[in-house]
Amino acid sequence: MNLFSLFRKRNYIYFYHIVKPYTSSVIKRKSEYDNYDSLTSICDYFQIEQYKKIAVVASGPSATKLNLDDETLYFCCNDSINIVNSKPHIYIVHDNFYLVKYLKSFKGTEKWKGTIFWIFNNNSQTNYISFKKVYNYITNKSRLKREFLITNFNFCKSSESLNEELLLTLQKEFDFTYKSINSGFNTLLIASVLAFKANKPLEVYGFDMGEGGDQYYNKSAFIGKSIKGEGNKKIVSEFLSNLYLKEMKINNESNFMTFKSKQLD
Repeated sequence: MNLFSLFRKRNYIYFYHIVKPYTSSVIKRKSEYDNYDSLTSICDYFQIEQYKKIAVVASGPSATKLNLDDETLYFCCNDSINIVNSKPHIYIVHDNFYLVKYLKSFKGTEKWKGTIFWIFNNNSQTNYISFKKVYNYITNKSRLKREFLITNFNFCKSSESLNEELLLTLQKEFDFTYKSINSGFNTLLIASVLAFKANKPLEVYGFDMGEGGDQYYNKSAFIGKSIKGEGNKKIVSEFLSNLYLKEMKINNESNFMTFKSKQLD
């Protein structure tokens, strides 16, 4: 056991949210998913057609380059929701720490369009624990906006259909087989697929994979292997390289594999 972990503030925040009651924004009512079994139906729910573009916002230092506007739909994760919460946004929740905080304490603003949990069964105990937490919540409770669980764990046919279509689109359109890395990568994958489906330009900020120093957009921090590990960088490079080959308007302002497509010139 690492004794220093006993003094980490993050651990106390985590356990506080484990034991605290749900926020008043949580309703004791199960969400229904029968009408949402395709990515097109997800696009329709989020009204993606009314926005000029989609932007992915992770928590890396390059997120400070972002200029917010009301004509962009922002996909955020973890702490980057604090960057975009005054503009239309979708929250992608995967990381176990932020998942616990979300389930117990999240209060969506007027600009919050909804939440997506994408939890993949890859025989990971961590992913299974995350799935059980979401399952226990989503089968009994909900919030004002819809919260979509996309998974290949045993949940419901609509959820499994969304997962299958997401994986198939990544394979067929981007020549990429899904690999679970971190919340930022999940956010990038989901936003890229939905931008492709809706034929919208895609921008990326803060997805730095450790490039630009050990820091987030607002503070210095220890950046672990899930972000700056060479194996993970190779996987992300593979996806981004394939993404850049698509006939899409793409602008990646991140420090990792910065790119601007010719369509934006």
